[in-house]
Amino acid sequence: MTHQITNQHLQFVEKAKDAFQNNPLLETYRDHPTSEMIALRMGSDRDCVHVFELGDEVANFVQQMDPQPGPRKEVREFAQAMELQLASNEQKGHWRREHHEYLLRELGKNAVKLEKELAKEDHDKYEITLRCANMANFAMMISDNYGGGKL
Repeated sequence: MTHQITNQHLQFVEKAKDAFQNNPLLETYRDHPTSEMIALRMGSDRDCVHVFELGDEVANFVQQMDPQPGPRKEVREFAQAMELQLASNEQKGHWRREHHEYLLRELGKNAVKLEKELAKEDHDKYEITLRCANMANFAMMISDNYGGGKL
């Protein structure tokens, strides 16, 4: 069954979104006991607001909030940069067979390049992100190969 989405529905979505953002444990929202609408937190990332109106579905408002539980936007973007660099490193050879001395040397090379870039007056932001992502990847490779303990 379809409904015409009204301004009242959109205002309710905003109230529900705020309530869900303020309380990551909240799964259901009603703005008062006699409300004609109810909202459910939905989605695999728990970032959707599904609104029902007295038994009839209004709409599923997808990706309305930051994924929960989830890292900050900056962390997600950095992880994407790491994935791109990791794919590039994997094409050069399988790092799981590498000795920690090689991985540490590569981490160090990237640290030196990062330091040089940061010392420039007009530094390249892409290069800085690239070097940081490479360093994080080599550190992760060391952890995968030699660590394994939970933090």
